[in-house]
Amino acid sequence: MQSSDYTILIVMGLAAAIAAGSFSAIARYLFDHGLADRNAKAPNMLVWYKTYMAQTRKQTGRIGTPFWIHSGSAGIFILTGVMYTIVRFILPRFF
Repeated sequence: MQSSDYTILIVMGLAAAIAAGSFSAIARYLFDHGLADRNAKAPNMLVWYKTYMAQTRKQTGRIGTPFWIHSGSAGIFILTGVMYTIVRFILPRFF
């Protein structure tokens, strides 16, 4: 592995950790306000996101900060992984 591989893995690891932490803040908010069932066997995360956005927008007029942190860090994680795969494994086959 090259040093760039380790850098990408660190960036993806940090982004994943931030996304998980911010999602836990979203889940804790929903549980504390009785908006989500803690014991659901197969929770629908899309419903959780929509509920969180609607509730925080209703209370404050804005979508809560943990949602934006989660969205941004999850996007960074996905984008980094896709770009790394393309640059490291796909493009060298053509050049």
